[in-house]
Amino acid sequence: SAGAVDGLDLYVYVDNNPLKYIDPTGHVKVIPADINLENYEIDVLSPIEGTYQNNNLFYFPESYERLENIVRTYPANKLNLLNANTKFSIISDDSSNRESIIQAHTRPSYDSFKNTMNFSIGELVFNSNFKDEDISLRSGLNATEVTSYQYLGMTKIAGALNMLPKTMLRQSITNPSTNEAIEIYLADRNYPKFYRNFLIKSDNGRSSLRITNTFSLKVASVEFEAIDNNIRLHLKPKMPLISVDEPLPPRGDMYEYFAPDSRLAKIRRQTDHCAIL
Repeated sequence: SAGAVDGLDLYVYVDNNPLKYIDPTGHVKVIPADINLENYEIDVLSPIEGTYQNNNLFYFPESYERLENIVRTYPANKLNLLNANTKFSIISDDSSNRESIIQAHTRPSYDSFKNTMNFSIGELVFNSNFKDEDISLRSGLNATEVTSYQYLGMTKIAGALNMLPKTMLRQSITNPSTNEAIEIYLADRNYPKFYRNFLIKSDNGRSSLRITNTFSLKVASVEFEAIDNNIRLHLKPKMPLISVDEPLPPRGDMYEYFAPDSRLAKIRRQTDHCAIL
């Protein structure tokens, strides 16, 4: 049977076990949350028809096709790990105002990657992404690989073929190096320096830049939200496609231009003991 959630054309497969299915018509079969089966799995490389569009998303078929090709060429062990350990959920409760929101949670080994795509407002939210402190217990997956896989899956559920987010949100930031960039910005209110410190010199920023490069999206601006300690990235499509093999600029020093006795230098001394995770 077919159902819809805010324009999401869903072909529903009802069963006690959420399994991977590819519908002959090209639609991904899913199990929505309103029948008490919140989690389900899909084949993220299955073909779909583009049934969902809005002005808050970029129509960017060149980048979307490349993203599919990138995920398709993952080593078999990584793809199997992602397939076996990723759950997708449609969030459609009363608090969402019937927005089209899909969440993906990948938990391989002792790592955890949880991200949410709000298709209604065109925003990809990084909820929480952690690797185990013990390197020997890590899965071997990185945030770019996981996010690319998850995003494809979320678009397949939504029917959002060739659509990419206009914004990304780093939510409730706890990373020491990113908080260091925020502290500097709060002290000097120098936006160009904050843009550089976040994207080039902080852990969350560099991870974000790898992901936006993979999506061939340029970070046009970044916005700090003090209430929840969030950073929002405003994006623009970039053609020709940004090379995924191009290395990021050297990390450098956030404080390299500051006088030793300045307020910012004091912040540096206070944060020097923080480990970069």
